[in-house]
Amino acid sequence: MSVKSELLKLLEANRGKDLSGEQIASQLNVTRAAVWKAVKSLTAEGYHIEAGNNRGYRLMPGNDILSAEGIGLFLKKEHEIIVLPEVDSTNNEMKRRVIDGAKEGMVILSEHQTAGKGRRGREFFSPRGLGIYMSMLFYPEGRKVQDVLSITAHAAVAVSRAISKVCHKETQIKWVNDIILNDRKVCGILTEASADIESAGVDVVVVGVGINFHAMKEEEVPEELLDVVGYIMEGDEWCEVTRCELAAEVINELYGYYENYPGPSVMEEYRRRSIVLGKRVCFGTPGEVAGQIGDDWEEGLAVEIDDFGGLVVEMDDGSRKTLRTGEISLRLKKDVP
Repeated sequence: MSVKSELLKLLEANRGKDLSGEQIASQLNVTRAAVWKAVKSLTAEGYHIEAGNNRGYRLMPGNDILSAEGIGLFLKKEHEIIVLPEVDSTNNEMKRRVIDGAKEGMVILSEHQTAGKGRRGREFFSPRGLGIYMSMLFYPEGRKVQDVLSITAHAAVAVSRAISKVCHKETQIKWVNDIILNDRKVCGILTEASADIESAGVDVVVVGVGINFHAMKEEEVPEELLDVVGYIMEGDEWCEVTRCELAAEVINELYGYYENYPGPSVMEEYRRRSIVLGKRVCFGTPGEVAGQIGDDWEEGLAVEIDDFGGLVVEMDDGSRKTLRTGEISLRLKKDVP
């Protein structure tokens, strides 16, 4: 590990505290000149490090830059963490690295996505330096397709739990992959899988998570998102929690579920957090999504979420349909024009 990386890890662990140059040099077993050089390099990358002859160096609390070192401080288990300044999408980057032999549990994050991926090919708006855009890799060897159908639902619970634990805010879930805070979307989840046809199993699963963390100025938000997008931290809250801390807790929760599978199901918690159950919903197939809601859309009452994450809708004639991930687009009745 480089001096810069070791220094960042030390400063992150003592965020807001003074560390003397002599103390840092001794702990890292380097010269004070090497420490100063590393400080200059971190400052050039955007870190606000106050330096004074009498008090040494201090990483100021307002710093919120994603880093493997900052995330690693809060992880329960070691993961390979890769943080990129920019990428087309973290899911795409992860799939490229799978070809090169990426190991299970790898996590890729980026400060900015130029082509962030949402469901049905839609773009996920990913402003630079304000969100958490990350993907995690799993190789679910020996597990059948039905065993991983619910992974998006489990990821939604993982994100909700992490936000509750780190940010002390309670979120809800709009089936199947949207996290809602104060009636606005603060997170989207996209799960992509590769199946082995011969074994009827799943080879690779990439779980992508996009979290709107810091609030944007209203004039910077695309018009079509103004009435939809929400944020975890707004106003003076912005420096209370770092993105590194929340990202780490999402990793802890998601990998904890996967590692302990088939342990206790989180579906009951998913149902408790649902804003869909008991509501009338409109749904249609992906081919119909681009058009306006009309005769091709169906309507019914959301009555249940099964153990695989399927949404059970009771139609007006009393029959029931189970909607599966990726098959439909869903809107609450109140959202229908």
